[in-house]
Amino acid sequence: MKEKLNKKLNSFINENIIKRKAMFIPILGVSVFMLVGYAAVDKESPIIVSNRIEVAYGEKLDLNVIDITDNHDKRDELIVDIKANNVNVMQLGTYELTVSATDCSLNETTKTIAVEVVDDEAPEFKIVGADKGYVVQVPINGSSDVTSYITAIDNVDGDVSPFIETDKELDATKPGIQDITLSVTDSSGNVNEKMFEFAVSDLTPPSVVLTQGKDIVIDYGSEFNLDNYLVASDDMGTVTNVVTGTVDTRKENEVQTIKVSTKDEAENEVVSILNFTVKDISGPQINLTTTNTEVVKGDSFDPRSYLVSAIDNKDGDVTANVMISNIDTSSTGDKSVTYTVADTLGNKSVATLNVKVYTPGTKILETAYTKLGSPYAWGATGPNSFDCSGFTSWVYRQHGISLSRTAQSQSQGGTPVERGDLQPGDLVFFGSSAGRITHVGIYVGDGQMVHSPQTGDVVKVSSLHKNYVTARRYL
Repeated sequence: MKEKLNKKLNSFINENIIKRKAMFIPILGVSVFMLVGYAAVDKESPIIVSNRIEVAYGEKLDLNVIDITDNHDKRDELIVDIKANNVNVMQLGTYELTVSATDCSLNETTKTIAVEVVDDEAPEFKIVGADKGYVVQVPINGSSDVTSYITAIDNVDGDVSPFIETDKELDATKPGIQDITLSVTDSSGNVNEKMFEFAVSDLTPPSVVLTQGKDIVIDYGSEFNLDNYLVASDDMGTVTNVVTGTVDTRKENEVQTIKVSTKDEAENEVVSILNFTVKDISGPQINLTTTNTEVVKGDSFDPRSYLVSAIDNKDGDVTANVMISNIDTSSTGDKSVTYTVADTLGNKSVATLNVKVYTPGTKILETAYTKLGSPYAWGATGPNSFDCSGFTSWVYRQHGISLSRTAQSQSQGGTPVERGDLQPGDLVFFGSSAGRITHVGIYVGDGQMVHSPQTGDVVKVSSLHKNYVTARRYL
């Protein structure tokens, strides 16, 4: 308090003596006497008027809000102090605070008042992601829960998003603008209410897959086709690819970059950068007249006659360089011929010709087997039912060989074959000991034949009958 009086005295001297230079030291003595006398006369303490004050949650306690009066001194001249402070501004509630006030005459008053820490701030809405005012972007067919797009944060309660209420439901299946009013209340009863525009639209960009990555080696001289490297789709419709840049497949060993802008119907965009390097990575193209052929057992076979050409993307015609393997036709079976050629960089190509080496009888049996299960009918010659000689004549006729109509007459044509020399496709005949032929079938091998047996039966494979008579070869 003495320090405050000294400041007043210094101010008086500075203002009235030093600056104005119009007064003398006696006046200074009078002034000091007046001030001291003034202090001695004031015996009345300040009055602390406030019984209760409020402090906003989280804010600093301001002593200036305490109402204090004095008979002589102004409020800002009083010394206000807190004797004990147990006020926690981070915890709502009512606290006791002991306050003292001292005037310029050193008169002091002490009083205990109530301090209430209150929450008077409503929660705040915040749009999830980039804040675009009150317009909320909603993906078509996305969530219909508004809290997926807007949160509410309270200064005391924290996240109060689960307590958001709306005046109507959000329809995420319907494109367009929907005005929805949101309201939320914190635990202190503070309410925030705002209207937001929910813009429902296609916000999902297209799906883009770079099937060979972004750094690609492309074959020299090949045709550039973006679809070989980029596959794009969209769940809402079609997509459009716009390519910036070109790829020259005859410009080797230089990185060529293109930019692909993929957009859907809603203009959502995905930008892809692809880097192409041209190199000769493929072997010559070998062209054959066919990839499958057949040859009769023992016949001569020229595999080169099936080679058309061998063309390289860079070296051109290299047909003369093709290496060709051969096969042995002296035995039956599935065999193969390989055609091999390489370009100057060593890129090799191989083509295969599948060759089936067969006996004529093999073809006969293949045709005969197609009629397994067909019913026997006396005098029938096919194609759906047969007697025994009608069956054999129908099968051979499919291969351009004409047989006599009856089993007896068929046994007299062709070339006689000993039983021990039978081959698939030979005709085998059965009859009486006197040599009269009554039945015919086609030899399968391993002592079996395919035939049309008798009334009530069907075309099937059976063992040779005991009454075997002879065999004939028509192939």
